[in-house]
Amino acid sequence: MLRKSNFLLLLVILGLTQSLLSQEEILKSYVDTTSNKEFCFYPSTLRMINITQNEDYNAMVEEIDKLLIYRLDSTARSDRSYLTVLEAYQEEGFEEYAKMYGGETNMHIYGKTGQSNEFVGVFSSKDQLLAFYLIGTINWLKIPSLIQNFKQDDMINIFDF
Repeated sequence: MLRKSNFLLLLVILGLTQSLLSQEEILKSYVDTTSNKEFCFYPSTLRMINITQNEDYNAMVEEIDKLLIYRLDSTARSDRSYLTVLEAYQEEGFEEYAKMYGGETNMHIYGKTGQSNEFVGVFSSKDQLLAFYLIGTINWLKIPSLIQNFKQDDMINIFDF
């Protein structure tokens, strides 16, 4: 009986994991052709880049389970094909959380909450185009104070690698 219950538990976990991976795949399949670099962060690596142990940063990222960041190439910027990826996420039940146009930075953030919290987004500036996929919860209220208190030497700049 114990083996049957362990097997059933394993099937349930695999089933839940499969749905998370399929939603992550939408972005992964797109960036395979348009990505210059890929960065993957887990809780330990998110804490490691915080050299000075900034408390606002730690509070902001403490409930992030996984963060994927992709630096997209100029083709993705020129044809704006990343917008079709965001549309695919909307079809999967993701809702628009934030959109910003104008100036030198454009931003799109979509999210889906439930058994797991998932977010996907694109940041575009004159210098670069970044896409991200996040599993977990981010403390959005900490972002303004983090930006205000952020110093150049507080974090390792991952984009230098």
